[in-house]
Amino acid sequence: MILIISDIKKDPHAIAVSKELNNREIEFINYDPINYPLSSTVSIEFKQDKLISILTSNDSEIDLSQIQCVWYRRPGEFTLPKSLHIEEADWLREECTHLFRALWSNMNTAFWISKPENIRQASLKLFQIRLAIEIGFSIPDLMVTNNVKRATSFLNSNPDGVIVKSLARSGFNTKEGGITLYTHLITKKDQEQIESVKYGPTFLQKNIPKKMEIRVTVIGKTLFAVGIHSEYSDNGKIDFRRGDIYGMPHEPIELPNEIKTKCLVLVKKLNLQFSAIDLILTPDGKYVFLEINPNGQWLWIETMTGLPLTTTLCDLLTQPIVQKL
Repeated sequence: MILIISDIKKDPHAIAVSKELNNREIEFINYDPINYPLSSTVSIEFKQDKLISILTSNDSEIDLSQIQCVWYRRPGEFTLPKSLHIEEADWLREECTHLFRALWSNMNTAFWISKPENIRQASLKLFQIRLAIEIGFSIPDLMVTNNVKRATSFLNSNPDGVIVKSLARSGFNTKEGGITLYTHLITKKDQEQIESVKYGPTFLQKNIPKKMEIRVTVIGKTLFAVGIHSEYSDNGKIDFRRGDIYGMPHEPIELPNEIKTKCLVLVKKLNLQFSAIDLILTPDGKYVFLEINPNGQWLWIETMTGLPLTTTLCDLLTQPIVQKL
């Protein structure tokens, strides 16, 4: 039995994988913690020398000991009673988080793409950058600081430009809607607000000239590399997500063996089964590491190039089941 943990209503990736599993007649269950605790239950019981964990959702009961494979994709946030005070809601949210982290951690016999604790650690940009340096990737000069003098010095020492990006979350919600924090090339007008650096960690990075951006999708031990020609897009030149991504030329490319190996080693060191790695190819042929997303988007890559990402992920997800048969 396969368990997919994601918001099936909002996640096209989960829809694509579910459709492929249906075509293969593989039994699976979709579960999203967004339903907990108002319309889903969790019961953990110790009896007869066993710890038994049972989930219920949509009138179905899931015995987690029967789950062989798990795809931890994009779970929603818990839905708490609106009647709670802020302090009560904060406390209850922490209790729910603690419960589910323990719940997933206890599923130690299942095959995960990928384990939540590994995804959380791999999401730490400064941690992944340290590993990338150790592996031998080329890394742009960077600084994370709330020290105004140091930030000013970094800007002055990089006359060809400095970009600023988020350290963790790439957006937040307001009453008016969601706001996305794209990678941004610092302007003279921005520098007039340099004092605002003191209010929190500011991630600065030397701007790197591009021949193309490269998205490397690693699924198990299989690697797919795609060149994205964002340099032709006015809006997407700095951050391709900001432009018309479907209007940018995409092409499957062959990476040098050295870069392939480094990508695979990084994913292995992070104890992941899936990752999306962002690189830059400079005009002089140098490959530069930007970051790794342990749970990044990939469906648009398949749409643009025809690469078999969905089937490759399903091959990996069903591998333990097929081997058992």
